[in-house]
Amino acid sequence: MIKKIRQSIIWSIVILAFPLNSLGQETNTMYYMPRIPQMTFMNPAFQPECNFYLSFPGISEVNVNLGNNTLAYRDVIFQSPVSDSMITFLHPEANTAEFLSRLNPSNSLFTEFSTNLFGFGFRSGNGYFSFHLKQRSDLQAAYPKDFMTLLLEGNQNMTGETMNFSKFNLFTNHHLEYSLGYSGRIEDKLGFGIRVKYLNGLAHLQSKDFNLQLYTSESGDSISMASDIDLRGSLPLDVSTDSTGFIDEVQDIEPSVTDIFANPGFALDFGVSYQVTDDLELSASVSDLGFINYQNYVHNYTINGQFAFTGVDVSSEINGDESSDDPIDQVTDSLKENIRFSYAGNQYLYFLGPRIFVGGNYSLNDRVDLGLLSRTRFFSGEVYQSFTLSANTRPIRGISLSASYSVMNRAYNNLGLGLALRLGPFQIYTVSDVVSAGLWPEETKAFNLRFGLNFVFGCNPARRIMDDEPMIR
Repeated sequence: MIKKIRQSIIWSIVILAFPLNSLGQETNTMYYMPRIPQMTFMNPAFQPECNFYLSFPGISEVNVNLGNNTLAYRDVIFQSPVSDSMITFLHPEANTAEFLSRLNPSNSLFTEFSTNLFGFGFRSGNGYFSFHLKQRSDLQAAYPKDFMTLLLEGNQNMTGETMNFSKFNLFTNHHLEYSLGYSGRIEDKLGFGIRVKYLNGLAHLQSKDFNLQLYTSESGDSISMASDIDLRGSLPLDVSTDSTGFIDEVQDIEPSVTDIFANPGFALDFGVSYQVTDDLELSASVSDLGFINYQNYVHNYTINGQFAFTGVDVSSEINGDESSDDPIDQVTDSLKENIRFSYAGNQYLYFLGPRIFVGGNYSLNDRVDLGLLSRTRFFSGEVYQSFTLSANTRPIRGISLSASYSVMNRAYNNLGLGLALRLGPFQIYTVSDVVSAGLWPEETKAFNLRFGLNFVFGCNPARRIMDDEPMIR
């Protein structure tokens, strides 16, 4: 039974860590594709080429990102060293020590999803206005190598040593985003943009602090645990506790319509672009600078203390002695005596993980340019960095193509492609930084994809210039 539970935990981590099902971070390749209106999400100073666009509900943008920074497909499923069959790292023939050697002291995984529920934008003189309603969901987690070692090998090789689980981190957030954006120009060379966003938090869970250590005695007959854990979240649950703060019961609550607006928040995006020469443009932006005030269905839970476990006496269970205490109750009572549990329903602020984009674009001619982009994300005290080099072309009217190479998620084999195709008033686009996942999936650590359908008007720049000129000189 314990073995099955242990394998279930391991496979839960593995399934989240691989792009088997796509549930994004912004797609870097799209940063220099101005014919796609959604590229302004990365830098609000940019202006779409078309005078007007309308985003179709639910299909104008689907943005998906999934992966991890440590394991590739080949690290989990591989050729058996003693037979012709394919096996997993859980198989008895697998080299567990070799698998563990591929892990970092801290390993992270993520799934991100966003979709544009409604949006539109239009040009007015030299300015551009836009409005969007988006739904965004994020899940990020980190687990220490010591935790996987305990699950796969147990603690028999750790006598007299302490296993450190302080690298654990869990975060998930789901919210709605209403945004109003404007971009304009100061003289001819300097462009600027700002997007103001009102947020509605729908659900949130985060391990604010997670310090846990497990010590195995020299003789191996007992283990002791020291914990300092702080969890907080906003979920439609009714939690009841006993006098010691230990959770007795958790029941679901059916959310109401008013709950959608019960957790308000605000955020800003802002950016600039500067035309250094006729051929070179530099740009920079900051997005998701803001917070959500979670105050509905709020749960704060802390676990502090030390606990020693030397086993349980199960003789009463074997002999059928009903007068003795249940072994599980014995362990629970001992936990309550040595560990301090604290539950509260205090509201709290969740600060979004801001992103910084810095880029440069060089035009080789009217149809081809080269772009370089740096993206930095700050989250939970960590910094996540990526770089993308892209080649962008507009071979004929209505078609835009991009090819890119990115360094991200500690991987150096990320090849991306982007395509925007305009068929009359309809624009179809698809962009990915990791199309190389189809070329060598066994090496892939992450996957992202953005696609959608827009309704566009006024996309002929030559005609637009003529419209701005007076009819009589």
